[in-house]
Amino acid sequence: MTRPVPTAARWFLASIATYMVPNGIQMVLLPTLMAIELNQSAGRFGLTQMIGQLPLLLFLLMGGWIADRVDTRRWLMGVQAAAVVMPLVLAVLLWTGHAGETPVLLWAFAWGLVGAFSMPARDGLLRRVAGDEVQRMVTLALGTQFGMQMLGQALAGQAARWGVVPLLVLQAVVVALGVFVASRLPPGRVSHAPQAEGLWRGLAGGFALILSTPVLRATYLITIGMGVFFGGVFLVLLPLAVRDLYAGGARDISFAYVAFGLGTLLCIVGLMRRGGARRPGRALLVSQASGCLALLPIAFTPPQWGYLACIFVWGMSGGLAMTMSRTIMQEQSPATHQSRVMAALTLATTGGAPLGALVSGAVIGQWGVPGGVALPIVGVTLLTLASMALHPISRLQSHSHARRVETAPARS
Repeated sequence: MTRPVPTAARWFLASIATYMVPNGIQMVLLPTLMAIELNQSAGRFGLTQMIGQLPLLLFLLMGGWIADRVDTRRWLMGVQAAAVVMPLVLAVLLWTGHAGETPVLLWAFAWGLVGAFSMPARDGLLRRVAGDEVQRMVTLALGTQFGMQMLGQALAGQAARWGVVPLLVLQAVVVALGVFVASRLPPGRVSHAPQAEGLWRGLAGGFALILSTPVLRATYLITIGMGVFFGGVFLVLLPLAVRDLYAGGARDISFAYVAFGLGTLLCIVGLMRRGGARRPGRALLVSQASGCLALLPIAFTPPQWGYLACIFVWGMSGGLAMTMSRTIMQEQSPATHQSRVMAALTLATTGGAPLGALVSGAVIGQWGVPGGVALPIVGVTLLTLASMALHPISRLQSHSHARRVETAPARS
C-alpha cells in the first residue's frame, strides 16, 4: 500500500509543478520561434540554445550558495515573482510586432536565470520534507517534474492553433501561482549553515566535497556526460531531427519532448511501485548503456513513429539515470552542503547543456543528424568507463532504500 505524502511534501511538489509547466512551455516555444519560424541554421540554433542555458552554467553555484544561507521560502517567492515579468514582456512585443531574435534570446536567458536561482533552493528543501525517505521523495519530485513539464510541452504544441501570445500569458499566470505555492513551503534555512563563509570559498565548498568523496566524484563524472552529451541531444538534436528528417513543426517538436517525458514517467512509476533501487550505482550504469542504445537507430532515419519510440525508450533511461544520480548525491552529502552539492550536480546535468548544445549544433551542421547521434554515444560511454575506473559504484547501496525495507510492515 502506498503511504500518503505529508502536507509539506505536497506543497514542495506543487512548487516544482509551478516551475516545470512554464519550463515545458518555454522548451517548445523557443525552438518553434527560432528553428521553425525564423529558420535558423543548425549551428546558429545550437548557439541560441547555448545562450538560453548559459545562466545555469554561470549562476547555479551562486544559487546553491545563497540557498544554503537564506530562508528558502522567501527566496523562492521572490524569484517566482520576478519571473512573471519575462513572458509578459515578450508577449507584448510579439503582439505589437516588435519581436525578433534579440527579444526571444533575452527571454530565454532570463528564464535560465530563474532556473539557476530556484532549482538549488528546491533541491535543498527536498531532504527537509523527505525525512528518512530520500529516494522516495527524489522519485516523486522527478515524476512531478517530468509530468508537469510534459503538460507544458503539450500546451505549447498548440501554438499553431492558439498562437504564441496566449501561451506566454499562460506561462506568466502559472509562474504567478508559484508565488502563493512557495509561501506554503516550510520556513527557515539550513541549520548549521556556515553564515560567515565567503562567496568564493562557499562556491568551492560543494565542489571540494564532491572531489574529496570517491562515490560523489564517480557519480559526478557520469552526470557530466549526461549533461554535456545527452543535454545536446535534448536541446538541439530532437528539434532539428523533427525539422530536417520529418519536416515537422511545433506540434511534432512537442510530440518528441512528450515521448521523452512519458518514458521518464513510466520509469519513475515503476521505481515507485518496486520501492526504488537497492543498488543505485548499478542502476545508474545500466541507464547510461540503455540510453546510448536507444539513440542509435535515429542515425538511420527510422519512420517518425520509430523516432518517437527511440525517444520514449531514451526517456526511460533518463528517468532511471536522474533518479539514481540524485539519490546518491542527496544521501551521500551532508546537510550543511546540501544545496551547493545539488547545485553542482545540476550544473553538471543542466549546466553542461550549453556546451552540449553548441557542440551538437556544430556537429549536426557538418555531418547531419547521424553525426549528432554518434557524438553522445561516444562521449557518454567514455565518461562512464572512466567513472567505473575511479570507484566500484556498482556495489553502492541506498541508505534510504535499506531503511524502507527495515521499517516496512511484514506481509502475512
